[in-house]
Amino acid sequence: MKRILNLVGGLLGLLVLIGLAVVLAMTFGGLRREAEPASQAFQSPIETPTQPPYPPPATPTRPSIPTIPPTVTRPPKPSPSPSAIPTATPIPTPLPLPPSAFYALWVENFPEGQGSVLWLADPRDIGSRREILRFERDSIVEAALSPNGRRVALIATYWKTSTLWAAGIDGSNLRQLDQGSGVGGPLFWSRDSRLLTYSKSWREEVMMPSYKTGTPGPVTVYRGAVELVDVTTGEKQRLLEIEPDLSFNVLGWSADGQEIFYSRYTPREPGREYELWAVNKETRNTRKIVSLGGEPVSPILSPDGSKFLVGTPEGLTWMSADGRIQQVIAQPKRGFAALWAPNGRDLVISYWEPDRSQVVVQSIDVQTRSPRNLGVIGPSGEWRLLAISPDYHWLAAFHYYTGLYWIHLPTGMRVPVPSPDRGAVFHVAWVPKPGQGGGAQ
Repeated sequence: MKRILNLVGGLLGLLVLIGLAVVLAMTFGGLRREAEPASQAFQSPIETPTQPPYPPPATPTRPSIPTIPPTVTRPPKPSPSPSAIPTATPIPTPLPLPPSAFYALWVENFPEGQGSVLWLADPRDIGSRREILRFERDSIVEAALSPNGRRVALIATYWKTSTLWAAGIDGSNLRQLDQGSGVGGPLFWSRDSRLLTYSKSWREEVMMPSYKTGTPGPVTVYRGAVELVDVTTGEKQRLLEIEPDLSFNVLGWSADGQEIFYSRYTPREPGREYELWAVNKETRNTRKIVSLGGEPVSPILSPDGSKFLVGTPEGLTWMSADGRIQQVIAQPKRGFAALWAPNGRDLVISYWEPDRSQVVVQSIDVQTRSPRNLGVIGPSGEWRLLAISPDYHWLAAFHYYTGLYWIHLPTGMRVPVPSPDRGAVFHVAWVPKPGQGGGAQ
């Protein structure tokens, strides 16, 4: 009986082992069968006549580049209050005034590096302006009309180079007279409209005693010179070379056309005085005319070269070219400005009315000191007088906030001179029209 039980137990144990083996075999066999299709995925696809081919791989696309759409010009939004700085002055329509006996000659400078234009127009009709000269790159910084009204001289600059030019009033016969980094103005024509004076400046190192310690040492100073050029032949000569670190300002030609006036002073010397000097164009000899005191002063020479306009503690004064005669002309008032009339006998002044409603413009005979009303400018403001036409009808004036104007004094009508955005304009001269006199009244 015991043997039978042992035999049955052994059979049961064998059956258990066989069942376990079968379970393991089925388990691991199933894993292998499920993994087989994955290994076939790397094989090439098989095509049949009825099976369409696999689509080719897509062509890679480049990243898109954004484009800038065209800008749409929109009218500017109205500002809540008037701006003190104008952007661009529109060209006005012709004014209902009789034609002027004189053209206005002026310069329009565009933003730096974009050139400049010299214009000529009847002041009542800027729309019919005529281009005299155009520079595609240079800016015109100085300009002067010859006494006979036939030529114009100008200095055009770009970067560090300045060029002196002369041309006919119609822009013909443009000629380069000088060029360099130190060529500068102001420009003054001789009485016969043949010679032109200008200035040159440069820096150099010299041995000078210090004005504080007195010890000599190298000092960088400024030098200057007065140059003269014959516009017809182009011949140049140096009339005067200024001592180191001496400031000077050329003022114009004497009445006889033999001398050139200039003022000078030494800024480093204690107790310095401003002095009036003259240099002879033939001999180059210099002479001191008069001391002008210690206050900064810039004498203004009359167009005929016979007298100077100076400011003194007593009032606005004219002084003879030899410095011997001085007479007070007027006492400055609120809004006061002054300039010489073309005849050299009259002074043109302006001042505010007591209620500051407008600016009064008068001419004053410097000998008799008798005034004559020429017109008014309204409303009042900070006006700087620039030039009056010989017939006293048109005044070029600059308003501190709104720019350059031509003012018809008999009617008070104002013509705003077009100014480019971020550019500048300046008045040069009143040019007589051919066949019209236009003398002073």
